[in-house]
Amino acid sequence: MDTKMEEVLKFELKEILEGMTSSSGGSSEQSVSGRPEKSVARGGENAEEPREGGQESVVVEKRGDFAAGCRWTIGQFTKTKARTLWSRYFEVGGYDCRLLVYPKGDSQALPGYFSIYLQITDPRGSSSSKWDCFASYRLCIVNQNDDSKSIQRDSWHRFSSKKKSHGWCDFTPSSTILDAKSGLLSNDSMVITADILVLHESVSFSRDIDFQAVAAPVPDVLSGKFTWKVQNFSLFKEMIKTQKIMSPVFPAGECNLRISVYQSSVNGVEYLSMCLESKDTEKSAVQEKSCWCLFRMSVLNQRAGSNHMHRDSYGRFAADNKSGDNTSLGWNDYMKMSDFLSQDMGYLVDDTATFCASFHVIKETNSFSKNAGQLIGRGNARKSDGHLGKFTWRIENFTRLKDLLKKRKITGLCVKSKRFQIGNRDCRLIVYPR
Repeated sequence: MDTKMEEVLKFELKEILEGMTSSSGGSSEQSVSGRPEKSVARGGENAEEPREGGQESVVVEKRGDFAAGCRWTIGQFTKTKARTLWSRYFEVGGYDCRLLVYPKGDSQALPGYFSIYLQITDPRGSSSSKWDCFASYRLCIVNQNDDSKSIQRDSWHRFSSKKKSHGWCDFTPSSTILDAKSGLLSNDSMVITADILVLHESVSFSRDIDFQAVAAPVPDVLSGKFTWKVQNFSLFKEMIKTQKIMSPVFPAGECNLRISVYQSSVNGVEYLSMCLESKDTEKSAVQEKSCWCLFRMSVLNQRAGSNHMHRDSYGRFAADNKSGDNTSLGWNDYMKMSDFLSQDMGYLVDDTATFCASFHVIKETNSFSKNAGQLIGRGNARKSDGHLGKFTWRIENFTRLKDLLKKRKITGLCVKSKRFQIGNRDCRLIVYPR
């Protein structure tokens, strides 16, 4: 047989055997005692299209359609000169996943740190198409001498066409890995594992066109309803005890909001917690974007004739809390976890839960001018020294807001204006509609 042909056949046979190993399940070792080291996971620099590679062996263990474990062995680790290493892609929940490492750290890392990221892309569309998916994940450098001393960290992120990578620039000091006694290298090989859960979800959004601005070319959404259906909730049942699942964002006035769900212990009782969060999806030239919002959050009951769970609240949302506004409003004790999980109650049916947020944002305009007059004293006028100004706040469709409050039997509610500053003091106007 021709030598070249024999080499090709051997290569193809090797690929088939590796595929059989993957389908029969790889090592499910994970493990580490105690709480993981806390660190903020974030997007990786140059992680979109790494330019270099390394020797590798990847074994993937499928755990259903939306969960998988990956075991990546990097050979000749200390000999590689590559700045970036990446694993091959593997599929989880219909998305392509791979791991990225920077042995000497990426540009965001402190000197002497090892960086590692998870990257997720959508194979069904081009790089310019819009998509997003929520994933919870754990990345781990395996201690090959003592599994309990492995280094692992957990995080969660909503991946999208704009934010494909998430992880840690300061995962661990490189010196720890290179220490011969650490057990993180064996025969110059490093083993990295990843455990990934992808949320199976669908969303719908409707806007109330009766109360929208008509003068602007692209009017803000002032009133609407966002529905988020989670179809594999049990997969995240343990995860939400320490982390949270988050919906895609939806527009509300000047802000983008999302639903966040997690579990809390209040006075020894476990509760399903739910809140509405503001999320700045892109940088804007508009300073201190915010909106005042009356909202209702619901867990829909899927049994015919049964009542949904509703709770109402209100507040001014902003992309950050620098102006003293809220980035998150909701309830740690939204409803008892036992009621939510009970098969008899009807909130969780066939592993599916449906969360909903309906909202009304006031349409408002304001203007502010400092030194809008003169200070008068003892008959002599003098120029203002910055302690005088005029703030004008206009709220449109005010009766609509009052009608909503009356319908929902909400009293004592106050509406706060955007902030303005006089004499280095932050000020607001407050209105009580009822």
